[in-house]
Amino acid sequence: MPEKKNTEKELVEKAIAGDKHALSDIVAQNEQLVYNTALRLLANPEEAECVLQETFLKVFQAIPQFKGESSISTWIYRIATNFALMRLRNKKKNFGSLEGKEDQVNKSTLESFNRQVGNNPLRAVMNDELRGAMDIAISELPPKFRSVFILKDVEGYSLKEIAEMTQLSLAAVKSNLRRARLFLRNRLVEYTGKEGAEI
Repeated sequence: MPEKKNTEKELVEKAIAGDKHALSDIVAQNEQLVYNTALRLLANPEEAECVLQETFLKVFQAIPQFKGESSISTWIYRIATNFALMRLRNKKKNFGSLEGKEDQVNKSTLESFNRQVGNNPLRAVMNDELRGAMDIAISELPPKFRSVFILKDVEGYSLKEIAEMTQLSLAAVKSNLRRARLFLRNRLVEYTGKEGAEI
């Protein structure tokens, strides 16, 4: 008879009690989520690997305090996101190239594109080719814009939650999100215009 798999609750209880096999199972079930999250935010595989290691070191240390108020994967995801955001905040490069650029966008082209895809440019991504263009454009966003865009439009956090996670004011979150969306919409307009792809 095949061995019965532990439920998440049982797995967490065993991990809290010090069961190393349960901890290993938790890592195996969540490591890809952590890595992908860090990679989206940091756009750097090496830094994503660092976040992966930092996250599970923190999980090993803090799991006795896990209260079960959310799923274990949600708890781990928040830890990973916080580590990635700390790395973004610690970067000292100048990413001001987008400041003030939104007024230089071709307004009629942008308005036409917006009517097709709405406020969220992710709706425009209908095939692998455009998904590739979107991934490249996201990776080119300055970190402060990229993090807010990913947390809101990809991961679905509320503006209030993002403000708390990024340690920004609500007004700054809204401004950064608007700039990120504008940049991405403009990049997709340019891409589809060159390639003649349909949205």
